[in-house]
Amino acid sequence: MTSLIQDKDQAARFIYRATFGPKPGDVDRLVNMGESAWFEEQFNLPRVSQRQLTERFSYASGDNINEVSRMSAWWNCVIEGDDQLRQRMAYALSQVVVVSRFGGPDPQALSEYYDLLLDHAFGNYRDLLKAVTLSPAMGRYLTLEGSRKANPRLNSFPDENYAREVMQLFSMGLWRLDDDGIASLDGNGNRIPNYTQEDVEELARVLTGWRRRTYFQPMYSVANRHDFDQKVVLGQVFPAGQTPEQDVDQAIDMLFEHRNTPIFISKLLIQRLTISNPRREYVRRVAKVFKNNGQGERGDLKAVLKAILLDPDVLAGRAMADYQQTGNGARNFGKVKEPVIAMANLVRALQLKNNDPARWWDFPGTQGNFGQAPLQATSVFNFYEPDYAPKGELTDKQLYGPEFAILSMDVVRRISNRMWAAVVAGNETAKKRWSWDRTEFRNTVADHEAYITLVNERVFAGLMSAKLADFLRKMLAELTAKRYGPDRQVLDTLFAVQCSPEFRCQE
Repeated sequence: MTSLIQDKDQAARFIYRATFGPKPGDVDRLVNMGESAWFEEQFNLPRVSQRQLTERFSYASGDNINEVSRMSAWWNCVIEGDDQLRQRMAYALSQVVVVSRFGGPDPQALSEYYDLLLDHAFGNYRDLLKAVTLSPAMGRYLTLEGSRKANPRLNSFPDENYAREVMQLFSMGLWRLDDDGIASLDGNGNRIPNYTQEDVEELARVLTGWRRRTYFQPMYSVANRHDFDQKVVLGQVFPAGQTPEQDVDQAIDMLFEHRNTPIFISKLLIQRLTISNPRREYVRRVAKVFKNNGQGERGDLKAVLKAILLDPDVLAGRAMADYQQTGNGARNFGKVKEPVIAMANLVRALQLKNNDPARWWDFPGTQGNFGQAPLQATSVFNFYEPDYAPKGELTDKQLYGPEFAILSMDVVRRISNRMWAAVVAGNETAKKRWSWDRTEFRNTVADHEAYITLVNERVFAGLMSAKLADFLRKMLAELTAKRYGPDRQVLDTLFAVQCSPEFRCQE
């Protein structure tokens, strides 16, 4: 089979999109084996349980299970794990079917929920949607747990929270979409809603009667809390007398089969994995694969992942043209890296090692330092909304840049400080530290051209621009003129390149 990835540059860009960043040798390995074999290898790698890792890190440190250990487990998996595609997909899904610690679930429950995302990362979206619906962490977060049939005498009614969000955020979306992901308009030029408040109320009735025993198994039904009367949602009748299980299955089928769901979910995943401003044709092609993987299966996430990562627009660097029509969209291609992904890129590139098997101590306060952390969004709408654009050129051109929503000047400063801590790490014995071997960098820096080549290969996987390379030449010349030693030159240049827009963006 002919490979779609034709050269090292394409392979490097693919690795950045599909993983948490290349380690030395990853790009050459992909070129040699081809993307088909790479996908099959990734699909077949076992996943590591984040719950078990969280518990192990906590016990090894003599602590109760806590957020520090959960974050350590997450960083451990994305930095050192071989199952990079599963990890990247699970992280993307965590920003679609959002659960957050800022809503009740404890660290064990959150790590169990992340395991659920890892388990379903290569599965079917219907199965994922049902598992999420019955997840005790989700039940706690969006208050489905304990929702019961109405009792007007007590002024008690089913909880509408999950019913609303599962339609608005986890399946069909708020507005009717064309096949290419653009909102459909009525005769008056207004967007057309997918559901009404009455649909929310009826779906809330459908979903009554669920409780949890523990955070480690799906919620169970309680018959006397369930509404057994007939319900009508989106014009579909839920017959009277159905069990809670039957009602949930019918609801999941209804949401999964909705015409909007493939389009809405596909576009969200595209934005999380590849580019912020996909062309309509790109969205349409991926949604088509979601609807049918070529073998009659709807919602096959393996096929959807391949379609997202190997689409012709992605391989050719095409994005949505802005409304000013300044070109074919090539200048609008790519996305700003999420802060935790940029950090993971740097750590994997430099091959930092953790000196304490119990936890990654040098990632304190992930949320505070990076403006985000896994399963720590400030609301069910995630860290940012998909159509966010900062004021300025992006807004003027009617383009999106969701990640800019969390990139305040303070967060940018904090990210740079954490990356500086990574670059200067060198104590190979202190337990609460990380370290990396910069011998090759120190030994090469006197030969400026060889050093720039090394930085290009290690930090940019060969994608450094000529402009940035020229900047490094001038910087190295200045540092040499000031008689700075090799170690100082390495540290200063690496800090400069990790601060560059080129490093902080994904092509």
